[in-house]
Amino acid sequence: MAEFTAFLSDADSRRVVREAAEQATVRRGTVRHAVQACQTEESADLLLVDLDGEQNPLAHMALLLQVCRPQTVILATGSENSVALANDLYRGGVFLYIPKPLDTSDLRRGMLEVEAAHDEEPRPEIQTSRLVLVLGKGMGANTVTALLARLAAERGRYVSCVDLDPNFGTLSLAFDTQPERGLAQTLQNPGGGFDIERLQARVSDRLGLIAHSYDQSGEPSGEEGLLGLVEALSTHAHMILACGASLAQVETLRHLATNHLIVFEPTPAGVSIAARWLRILEGATSTLIMNHARALPSLLGDEQLRTSLGDRTPDVEIPYLRNMARAMALGEPERAVSRRERELFDRILNPLVGLASGEES
Repeated sequence: MAEFTAFLSDADSRRVVREAAEQATVRRGTVRHAVQACQTEESADLLLVDLDGEQNPLAHMALLLQVCRPQTVILATGSENSVALANDLYRGGVFLYIPKPLDTSDLRRGMLEVEAAHDEEPRPEIQTSRLVLVLGKGMGANTVTALLARLAAERGRYVSCVDLDPNFGTLSLAFDTQPERGLAQTLQNPGGGFDIERLQARVSDRLGLIAHSYDQSGEPSGEEGLLGLVEALSTHAHMILACGASLAQVETLRHLATNHLIVFEPTPAGVSIAARWLRILEGATSTLIMNHARALPSLLGDEQLRTSLGDRTPDVEIPYLRNMARAMALGEPERAVSRRERELFDRILNPLVGLASGEES
């Protein structure tokens, strides 16, 4: 039986759940308490949450979908018997809304629907998965990827990082994690059916890494299986961060990406590369990240920078972090980021995971 946890505010509902599912873990609380629990512990396979007593239950539900495991199926209950509310919940990713008063037969029927749909339909939570391409090899793209991944995981997101560079990828070093074998073969396989648990090395409970193994560098890479890999990852992660992609791989993934992070140094060469990426992306959503990876004097004026970037200015400017090289070597890049500097990354992180500032509970 799937692991089942319920957060319910009233004694009658808690009694019904215990009768319908003897193995269920039943807690006193609401959807807000479920959010708090899932931020610090792994969510159950099946969650039943109570909307009663919350002024803005839809906002709490949106947060719950972001912090629980993507594989978790969510049921909701409440005193409001409204089709409009149910439709809002379904659009947001809730599997089923069961109005109160709860009945054992209704609850058991809902659990059977979850079981029947398990292998037939994509999980509603897949809608929350976001693909972000991090561009700018040699400009700090791996550093930005590692920092964003760590910060997102700290805030309760499930994150998968994919380093697509077959020869010079260093993301595994930034995480101090040995990658699993098989990425090169996966990228050449258009048939799908990928075993993500086998391909993905665990950096932490909420952070995974897929990269070319060290002893397989130099093997030919491909794009045939790339879309299938991203689709498979979307059932395991709220955010997929991909770096080290070739131009052909970027073209393959462009239509799926919710954002393209263009990392560049404030040098003539760095700005030129950023401008080329902007032309290649042809207006697709992008975030310009000017990264002071080295302690260099200012080589470009503001007006020259704006002109070179097509009348755009950097969306985020990362200052020179003196301890970053040492922290990256230790596989702990987040330790080089001060509290003030973390706010810069939050400006990137919040919209990428669909979380506005101040929404965290």
